[in-house]
Order: sequence, then structure tokens, then C-alpha cells
Amino acid sequence: MPLRKRVKNDKGAAPPEIEGDRISALPDELLKHVLSFLPAKEAVHTCVLARRWRPLWKSATGLRLSCIESTPRKEFQLFVDHLLLLRGTAPLDTFELVFDRSRDRYERLCLNIWIRHVLMCQVRTLMLYNMYFNGFGLDDLPLISQHLTRLELIGVTLKNSFCNFLGCPSLEHLEIAYCLFQDVKELSSKSLKRLSIKNCCFSVNILICVPSLVSLCLDGHLYSVSVLESMPSLQVAFIRNANAPWDCYDDCDPYDGIAHDNTKCFLLEGLSQAKSLTLISVSEMFIFRRDLKHCPTFSKLKTLLLNDSWCVAPDFHALTSILKHSPVLEKLTLHLFSKGPKHEVEIIGRCNPMERSATISEHLKAIEVKCKVIDENVHKV
Repeated sequence: MPLRKRVKNDKGAAPPEIEGDRISALPDELLKHVLSFLPAKEAVHTCVLARRWRPLWKSATGLRLSCIESTPRKEFQLFVDHLLLLRGTAPLDTFELVFDRSRDRYERLCLNIWIRHVLMCQVRTLMLYNMYFNGFGLDDLPLISQHLTRLELIGVTLKNSFCNFLGCPSLEHLEIAYCLFQDVKELSSKSLKRLSIKNCCFSVNILICVPSLVSLCLDGHLYSVSVLESMPSLQVAFIRNANAPWDCYDDCDPYDGIAHDNTKCFLLEGLSQAKSLTLISVSEMFIFRRDLKHCPTFSKLKTLLLNDSWCVAPDFHALTSILKHSPVLEKLTLHLFSKGPKHEVEIIGRCNPMERSATISEHLKAIEVKCKVIDENVHKV
């Protein structure tokens, strides 16, 4: 019986009647995009829905794989091998691999082969998460890709050649956490815009050469982060030096070599072009105190945040030294004896031009103090 148009009523037109389900009305490209957000096994299982669905998973724009403790290892390896074989080199936007350990050399070989395969698929975002932080070793070979724009690594061991990203001219975003930099002497990229290194360990001193960087986060045990080269485009930098929160392996010596060289400025020189800067020392001030002996001029710095390690009585040398070298500073924030991020007391003050020290920027408009309680130590600052 043929469908008939419904007559409009006073409340407006009725919705059109659609034969079949609404998902089937979507174009293939949109369905492939939707499949890219599913775990890989679930995406493959959609091939049984209907004939139209059989080939769609092969060209989904994302692959999300997870091999945790409850997953049989051999079964998982066979699944991924067949999955990549059937996909061929169909383009990928995202590849995500989550695993909890790597028991033997063969498993590590498989994982490294998978990584190289997805690079041939022109993957744009590559994410590797080792949930056990047990130092899974990536190949000591550089990544080569014209298409990779984002790389996220957690809980893996990085070697020297891998950290040469000059073969990835489109790479702009790099996040590294809970990783071991094993004998890595240099991390380099001409294209990188955003770099985050958190809670990592460095077996030797490392040079970080990223001249196009706009945003930098270094958070963790930084004694062996030896040199930051010039970053003229740097807008925002967050630097926090803290004790290593995890086992940094026996061969990591945080006080080795160049860390004791007092003739150069290693970290602050590379940060001198930043417009917004956070400098926090949770453990010792050694790494900053060393650089202050050759403190650069922060010629673009407008916003500065320091913690109480910079405000040590009686002379407050570290605080006065960095203020002296910040000629255009407009806002200073001090976190005093309070970890945050929520502080019980917040005070905002203005500089009195008549009482302003000659070392303080004439552009300084506000000083914000965040603390747990206003006591004698806060008054001294």
C-alpha cells in the first residue's frame, strides 16, 4: 500500500515517515567516523548488522585497542595482526593502544611493529598508554611521518633516536608522562608547538631543542633536564621541580655531570622569552638557584607565579633576583605555604609608586598572595 502525505494540522507539519532505522539513513563517511570512537572489537562486530556494514569497520578513522590483565595475550595479538592485515593502509586519524604489561620480547616486537604499521596509515594522533609504568621499551629508531600531529606516551622507555622528531614535520603536540628517558641526550623537533613532560626520569642529561614551542610544561624530577634551547615563540611555561614519585631505576643519577656546572644558565635562559611563567620548587631550589647566578632578562614576561621556595628570609634573594630581571612584569602571584589548588586566603594588593623598589617593574599592577593562613611568615614576604 503506497505511503500518503499527511495533511498539515493547526500545530504545523508532521515529521516525515522514514522506512527502516534512522542509522541506516546516515552516509557511510559519517558511520565510519562514529565507528572510530568504539573499541576496535566492538567496531569489528558491527559487520554482522547488515551487508552494508560488513566493510565499514575496515576504513573507520580511529582504532582503539586495549589489552589489560584479563585479556588473553595470544588472542589479542592474533586479533590485532588480522585487524591490521585486513585494514591494509586505509588512512587513520587516531590510534590508541592501552596495555598493562609486556611479558616477553615477542610481545614488545609486536607492539613496535603495530606502531610502524599505523604510521604507514598516515595516522595523525598516536597514543600509547602502559598502565603498569614498567618501562616497556620502544624501538631505538626515529619516527618518520609527514602526517603525525599529536603523540601521547605514558609508562614507556624512550631511547635516544626515538626522541629525534625531525622526521615528523607536522608534529605539534607531544605529551610524555611516567616515562624513562634512557640515554637520551636530545629531544628535538622544529615543528612542535606544545610540549608536556610529567613525572619522568632521565638517566643522563638531556638537551631540549624545540624552537617553535608556544606552550611548555615540565613537571617532576628535573635535575637532569640540562638545557632548554631558545624558544622565541614561547607564550606559557609551567615548571615544577619535585621529588621523583616513582622508581626511577638504579641507573638514573639526578646529580650527574652538567647538573653541577655553575658557569651557565640551563633552564631559565630557554624560558626568557615567555609571556606567562610559573616556577615552583617542591623539593630543593638547587636547579633554580644554580640558574639565578646567570639570570637572563625576561623581556616579554607579563605574568609570573612563584611558590614559597622563592621567598626565603631574610634577603629573599631568589625573589628579588627574578623580579629585577622582569622589566615589563604586570602581575605577580605568590603561593605561600599552601599547596592549593584551593587556598583558604587570597589577597590582591597594589604597588605604591612611592614605596616601589627600584628592582620592581614599573608596570607591575597587582600582587596576588594565596596562602592557608596569614601568619608571621607571610608578613615577612
